[in-house]
Amino acid sequence: MNCQKIWFALLLLMAPVAIPAASNSIEGPRLGFVFDHAIKSVRPILGIPGAATLGQPLDSALDLRKIAISPMQDYVLATEGEHNQVVVLATNRTPMVPVAVQGADRGPDQLIVSAGGTAAALYYKGGNHVEVIGGLPSAPTISSRLYLSAGQVPTALTVSDDGQTLLAGVADSVYWVSASGEVPILKGLHKIASIALASNRTALIADGLTNQIHRVQNVTSGVEADVVAGPKEGIAAPVAVAISQDGKRAFVANGKSGTIAILDLQAKTQLSQLSCQCTPTGLDRLAGTDVFRLTEPSNRPMWVLEATAHQSRIVFVPPVVNQE
Repeated sequence: MNCQKIWFALLLLMAPVAIPAASNSIEGPRLGFVFDHAIKSVRPILGIPGAATLGQPLDSALDLRKIAISPMQDYVLATEGEHNQVVVLATNRTPMVPVAVQGADRGPDQLIVSAGGTAAALYYKGGNHVEVIGGLPSAPTISSRLYLSAGQVPTALTVSDDGQTLLAGVADSVYWVSASGEVPILKGLHKIASIALASNRTALIADGLTNQIHRVQNVTSGVEADVVAGPKEGIAAPVAVAISQDGKRAFVANGKSGTIAILDLQAKTQLSQLSCQCTPTGLDRLAGTDVFRLTEPSNRPMWVLEATAHQSRIVFVPPVVNQE
């Protein structure tokens, strides 16, 4: 290498590196979002399972009351203000701007989002009816109104991604609810704690009293029902059930034992049982493959299940210090 080339190489090394202004907005990985009830705000969960923290509240300037977060982590369904208007807030915008759900009645008692986040349901105890939301997240509107039998309040609800199938757990039965009425698809239950619905119209139902997980296939036609797990598979007062993205496994959050049972749905066996240093309150899907939030944020750690096909573990997100 001659002298001219050497000096040219040195000048390149010494030259300042131009950094695009946009790099200041680059963010690291994000697990999703959670509603901090203490301050009535949505916080991001920053990082990855096992190395995550709760971020600063998202700016919305809204009086949020009830919320449900899309499993895709792309929007928040909420009631807002003293009139409890139903709105949708995109999580990729700061500040978050509310989009009213067209045709929705105010003040729903429950908000439920489908497994893929493309549909949702609002339950109103006063009229004992459900409003199904389509057009999520950009153009939310009520696509149908469905009515339940008078005097019966559902203990569990779920809606399909296309908004065409609504399942309601009422008393000792699970019903498929449509504009034509209610069709029982499973009877003889005792305490319907949770219902999960897969894209192939297969539902899992957790009975919190008998400690059983029931499966119903073809929920809208040719119903086939069986029991996929019970006490022998580690089911103990289940509070929530979820289905893996590939449909091969189930996850059960046990309130009594503080454990998460992972089931093989084909073999009807327990693959593993993980102990959580907590009392799980649900299985709320976060970003990633089969990652779930198990508890709400508080002054204690928030617990998260990471259940990949090759490894499953329960990790924690530390609480926010010195909350305002």
